[in-house]
Amino acid sequence: MTDPVLFNRRLNKNELNKWISLVENQTDIGCLNRKMTSNFLELQETLSFVSTVNDEIIGGTAIYRDRTRLGMILASVAVKKEFREISAYSIIKSSLPFFRTVAIRDIDALIPDDTSEERLAFPGSFELDMWTKSVLKRIGFEEKSKLFSYSIKIQREKRQRPVENMWDSHSNIENAKKLIWDSSKTAGMTNSLVWTALDFAANQGNLRTATLKDSIKLVTSIYYSGKTAIIGLIISDDEFYEEGMASKLIAKMVRESDVESVILPLIGDGQNKLIEAVAGELGGSLKRRSMTLMRRTL
Repeated sequence: MTDPVLFNRRLNKNELNKWISLVENQTDIGCLNRKMTSNFLELQETLSFVSTVNDEIIGGTAIYRDRTRLGMILASVAVKKEFREISAYSIIKSSLPFFRTVAIRDIDALIPDDTSEERLAFPGSFELDMWTKSVLKRIGFEEKSKLFSYSIKIQREKRQRPVENMWDSHSNIENAKKLIWDSSKTAGMTNSLVWTALDFAANQGNLRTATLKDSIKLVTSIYYSGKTAIIGLIISDDEFYEEGMASKLIAKMVRESDVESVILPLIGDGQNKLIEAVAGELGGSLKRRSMTLMRRTL
């Protein structure tokens, strides 16, 4: 009697509910909500894969092709617990490119450094479950750097210092890309995760840019989950940050809604003082979690 055969295939866009159900039931955190998850999976550059044994779906992955930086992120991994030890390696590896191509030079994956329940669900965060780290190392991923996730509890009674509304009437995506290119190294954000966050925010209409004297100063995004504001992206011009304008404008954006907390799921090690300044403007308590960026170079 032969062992069951593992089949891997790419999902069509009309099959995404199968993948969402897998993530909801077979990951530590699940999905932020089904609509947002569907929106991410329906992006042109998102590819979803499932693996089956005897027609039973036992696992799957979602990847996003970052055409700006010529990279890719492993955005999500879901495998049934009883199959992780024997099949996770094949399930993950089968969905990744084997060789460097014109469009893809490396693959990024984000792993939490703890099992905190404060982790934001997919696709609010692209953190994979901690158990995937050992499998990724076997596939050839190496630890690259540290990234951080911040949460802020807002002090509602703190008065907001006045600040001029500098948001562009229409988000300036091309100049936003230039600012990210120019500032990403200093911010500690030289990865495909930041470009994925930009693409997704632009697609969802959540992107905001601030331009002063024809020079873009701030790129950010905001959306809401209940009483929580999620700032999925934040990159500031150095001068704008040092003058305190970036933190004031972010705080003003947050206070426009009736939220009680803020989560910033993707922060580089060069942005810590900026986030502390935002917390100071909001008068809130600040918590930080660390994550490990892992990368496989093709």
